[in-house]
Amino acid sequence: MTKGEGAEFVQWMPFVLDALREQGGSAAPRDVYEVVARLAKVPDEKRFAKMGGGGLRFPNQVAWARKYLHWEGLISAPKRGLWMLTESGKSRRLSQEEARKMFLKWVAIHAETRSGAKKEHVQPEPDPGVEPVSAPDEQYREELLAVLQAVAPAEFERFCADFLRHIGMEHVEVTGGAGDRGIDGFGYLRVGPLVTTTVAFQCKRYSGAVSPKEVREFRGAIGTRAEKGIFFTTGYFTDAARGAAREDIAKPIELVDGDRLADLLEEHEFGLRGTRTYEVDHEFLSNYRKDPRRNDDA
Repeated sequence: MTKGEGAEFVQWMPFVLDALREQGGSAAPRDVYEVVARLAKVPDEKRFAKMGGGGLRFPNQVAWARKYLHWEGLISAPKRGLWMLTESGKSRRLSQEEARKMFLKWVAIHAETRSGAKKEHVQPEPDPGVEPVSAPDEQYREELLAVLQAVAPAEFERFCADFLRHIGMEHVEVTGGAGDRGIDGFGYLRVGPLVTTTVAFQCKRYSGAVSPKEVREFRGAIGTRAEKGIFFTTGYFTDAARGAAREDIAKPIELVDGDRLADLLEEHEFGLRGTRTYEVDHEFLSNYRKDPRRNDDA
């Protein structure tokens, strides 16, 4: 759709509400992305398509769909990393036509806000009528994955090993290289005061998809050498690859794609430094009326 008619992300707005209802009213963003993709029957080639900056287009669009639903008062974000339906959102069933009208409504509202901001000589908000390059506050994730995809394969293995050490895994050893037999390293994870489990890990510095064949080969390589596997990639896992990871419940494979890796690095502040930013809360400030005595054209 073109500006004034809508944007591509508008189509996901009804599915975001449905996905959160299916998840009991609240969910982590990555869980919403997966449920929306399933409900909307999004094919892999569209779900994992890249934008110009390297990030995935589909999660970016779903994040912007959430932004409009938040402005409408249907979704709240009580804390970072959690999307939650409001009381209004719990019962609201949104059609595609209603989503389009909601989009146009907020385009008009923000156009008026920008017009007023120009008169006040303050920084206007981005134009919500144009689909942005990146989701709000997500640009650093694209930069992070681009940096990791640019390092040498052995250095990415070392990065993953250092991260595992950082979160508490013990005796982590990188074994990757020629003759690694499909495993890049091992470590010991303490799961209780007296119990540890052996973990094997595999690291693929991809920008594209990991196939189910690679997941199965990793499980086969583990054999009796470890009790659990972790598969890291800067790319993504297809639905078939995710299914392959669940085939043998006795030898579970934990999948960490680029999006989840960024979540983990943010949570544990590994390779990322936290900063604090602010945005104007227009909804709150609208409770305070404009001074009628002020001449805006003066």
